[in-house]
Amino acid sequence: MILDPDTVKLITALVVHVAGGVFVLETMLRKDDRAGRVWALGFISGMIATEAYLLDAVTDAGWWPIAVGNAAWVATLGLLWIGCRVFNGRQARGSAVLVAAAAVLACAAVLLEGPEVGRWSGAWVMFAANAAFAGLGTIESLRGTMSRTRTALGLGGVLALACVFQLIRLVSALTLGTDHELFREWVSSGVAGVATICLVIIAVVTASVLRAEQVRLRGTEDSSLMAIAPDGVLLVPSFVRVLGGRLMRANRRAELFAVLVISIGSLTRIATAFGADEAEHVRQAARAAARRLSPTTAALGTDDHGTLMLAFQPTSPADARQLATRMHRAMLDQLATAGVPVVPPIGMGVSLTSISGYDRDALLDAARAAANRAIASDDVTVVVAGEDDETEGPAVGGQDVRR
Repeated sequence: MILDPDTVKLITALVVHVAGGVFVLETMLRKDDRAGRVWALGFISGMIATEAYLLDAVTDAGWWPIAVGNAAWVATLGLLWIGCRVFNGRQARGSAVLVAAAAVLACAAVLLEGPEVGRWSGAWVMFAANAAFAGLGTIESLRGTMSRTRTALGLGGVLALACVFQLIRLVSALTLGTDHELFREWVSSGVAGVATICLVIIAVVTASVLRAEQVRLRGTEDSSLMAIAPDGVLLVPSFVRVLGGRLMRANRRAELFAVLVISIGSLTRIATAFGADEAEHVRQAARAAARRLSPTTAALGTDDHGTLMLAFQPTSPADARQLATRMHRAMLDQLATAGVPVVPPIGMGVSLTSISGYDRDALLDAARAAANRAIASDDVTVVVAGEDDETEGPAVGGQDVRR
C-alpha cells in the first residue's frame, strides 16, 4: 500500500499529538523540573508544526501555514537540544535566543519567497536549522549528566539520524531542487513523516525514562555510609554526594547555589623545607578557619591534597564573593598567628549555578579552575568562574609569599 503525502501528514500529526500530549500531561501532573518542561514545550511546538502543515494540505490558506510550520518545526528540534542542556545543568538563555532567532528566520524565509508561495518555500533554512540543532542535541546528550546513562544514547542516536536526514534534505534541495524526482522520492514529505514518527516515539520514551532516572543521575545515590573526618569535614565521596543532592533541590526551585574551592599553594615546598608536620600544621590551620567562617547550612569537604571545598547557598553572586574574601583573610590571619614558618598563597575559586549550571561535576571543575587561576595570580585572591572581573584580596600583613 502506497500512502500519499497528505495521508502521511495526517498519521504523523496523530502520532505527534498522542505521544507528545502524553508527555505534556505527565509533565503537568508531576510538576517536573526545567528539563522536562523544556522538552514538553518542544513537543507542543511539534504539534503546532503538524497542525500547520495539515492546514496547508487541506486548504488554500496561502503562505502563513507554511511559515508557521517551518518555524515551529525548527523550534521543536531546538527545544529538544535546550532540554538536553538544561538536563546537564548548563545555561539555556543564550541557546534559547539562538533557537528563537532561527525560528524567526525560518518564518521570514517563506515571506521572502514572494507571492508565489509553494510547499517548499524557505525549506532550505528549515533544513539547515534542523540539522544544526539535531547535531547539537546529539553532542549534548553524550556529555555531562546525560553521559552517565545508556538511556541518553537512544535520544542521541535518533537526533544524530535526524541531523543526517536534514543534511541530506538540505544538500538535495540546494543541488537538485525540490522538484527533482530523487528529492520527491527519497526526502520529501512522505519520508520525512515516517522519520518524524520515529523521532517523536523514541524521544518521548527516552525523555520519560531520563526523567525517572534523574535522582540517580544527580548524585543522590542511596547510601547509609558517610565518610567524615574527625573534625566534621566531609571527605570527597560524601561531599560529592551531598553536593549532588543539594544541587538537585536547587535546580528544581531555580535557586542560586555556589561551590567554593580553596587551594593552598606551596605545601610541597613547605614539607620539603620544614618537614611534613609543618605542612600538616598549615592544612589544619586553614581548615579551622574554614570551619569557623562556613555558613551553618554549608557542607565543607576536603581531598587528599588538602584542598577545601565548600558548598553553600548565597543570597547573591556578590554574597558568594564576599564570603570567599572573608575566608581568605581569616585563613591568612589564622596562619599568621599559628606560628607557621611561612604563610603560603591561598587561591579562592567560586563557581555559581547562574553561570556554570547545576551539573555537579561541571560546577566543581569550574571552581577548581578558578582557584588555580587565583593562586597563579600575583594580585588576585578570589576568582569567580565565568566572570571577566576578578576580585582582589590583599594579603594580610604583607605575608603572602607569592612572587
